[in-house]
Amino acid sequence: MKRLPFLLLLLAAAAAFANPPFAPNVRVSDDAGGQMINQGESDFAVYRGQYIYSCCNLAERSTVAMIPYAWSTNGGTSFAPNIPFNDPTPGNPWHTDPAIGVDDSGYVHMIVQYSTASLYHYFSRNGGQTWHDTTFVTGSGVDKPWMVVYRNEIYITWQQTSGSLGIWQAKSTNYGRTFSTGRIWTRTGVNALGMDENQNLHLGLVDNWPSGNVYYRKSTDRGVTWSTEILLSNSSYSTGYGDRAPINSITARGQNVFLTWVDSRTGTWDVVACRSTNGGATWSSRFTVNDDTAGGQCKGWAEFDPYGGLHVMWYHTPNWPTNSSSRWSIRYRYSPNGGASFNPSLRISDTTFASPVDFIGEYHVLRSDSQYIYAQWTDGRAVTNNDLYFSKALLSSVGVAQGNDRVPNPVVPKGLLAPTVWAGPVVLKLSPREQPVSLALYDVAGRKVRGLYEGKVVVETEVRLRSSEFHNGLYFLLWRSGQEQEVKKIINFPR
Repeated sequence: MKRLPFLLLLLAAAAAFANPPFAPNVRVSDDAGGQMINQGESDFAVYRGQYIYSCCNLAERSTVAMIPYAWSTNGGTSFAPNIPFNDPTPGNPWHTDPAIGVDDSGYVHMIVQYSTASLYHYFSRNGGQTWHDTTFVTGSGVDKPWMVVYRNEIYITWQQTSGSLGIWQAKSTNYGRTFSTGRIWTRTGVNALGMDENQNLHLGLVDNWPSGNVYYRKSTDRGVTWSTEILLSNSSYSTGYGDRAPINSITARGQNVFLTWVDSRTGTWDVVACRSTNGGATWSSRFTVNDDTAGGQCKGWAEFDPYGGLHVMWYHTPNWPTNSSSRWSIRYRYSPNGGASFNPSLRISDTTFASPVDFIGEYHVLRSDSQYIYAQWTDGRAVTNNDLYFSKALLSSVGVAQGNDRVPNPVVPKGLLAPTVWAGPVVLKLSPREQPVSLALYDVAGRKVRGLYEGKVVVETEVRLRSSEFHNGLYFLLWRSGQEQEVKKIINFPR
């Protein structure tokens, strides 16, 4: 009984964390010179696991001439104070719709749109502290650009809203010093651009909302030619507080291609998707990605990791219709099979929040490398304004954790028997399995504390520990055998 108050405090503290294995949230960029700003749609790039470069839009973009830019040199543990990026050359205060990437030399590339008047490319050799080789990409009627950087090559697509209407492409093969441009599609709308590991380009398009269609095209020769369009689905979208466009995303790995957009045909927003298992030749029917259909879900983003795992995040609110009091969170789902099925969703944000302004940005993205899945988004936990936040999780762990706000009492797996509270001697029992068994302990940040067992279990096997071997606190046991995997939450009291 003496431990009960401490236990309640520990459980209360655990509720404030993002769901394991996602790390506690880190604020990315601060306000400029004490000026209160609302940081909206954002993009970021990761280089060699340690260097993270971030940029975003502002709700005040028509009056505050800047792009908040920030970077981390320690894998996102902390970010340096942001450098307010500003270019007065275009003669327009609308610094908007930024995208960012890193080339094979570790140099940073950023594109910025100025109202709908022009699009510029910027190049930095020192992580964005200074910028060089500014290049005019296009002008007049440009909207919603996106960029892919691969080695020395840069690909940009956007919607042209005046003059020769359609989706246009700019390509550079010399690190952005010069670009060739041309129209690649006569349709207009919000486009999503991605590249797979074989340098095939994949392009998605949502046109003519509130009632339109979703299309797909592919280039196998680095944008020289594009395949005939494929109609994937019709679409339906209505704006509301916090979201104002059916922003889409596209990602590809191997033969798997996955495209998402926001749809409101059921009366609320949902993140929906179509998937292809043959490189984009044929596609599945439309399906809903989010596992909670109450309230609203928007700003979906999908990302394949290098091993073919599929990751999707989105904004969720239980409130509908949305308003300034709606409480938002960032949720996430993992699929081990290209989107055929998904694990239950987790919460990335370690709190819920309201937004003080209607504009929360139209896109926020996921990135991955060989070790982590990374997420960045904007939220209003500061109450008076929206700021950018960041989190990441080990790829080796995202497929196994269960959201502690969704599964308060995890079912004891048949392959593992373990006490929930550890105090003194601890006995873990492993049941026989045909496939090798692994058992490991993780902390609430998703860090592996210790491997406890690895190998075949032919007869029931005991793993004996003492609670004094570990610090006070909340932990997660991860048990795996073949395609089976279970997570059990435990609380440790050393003695």
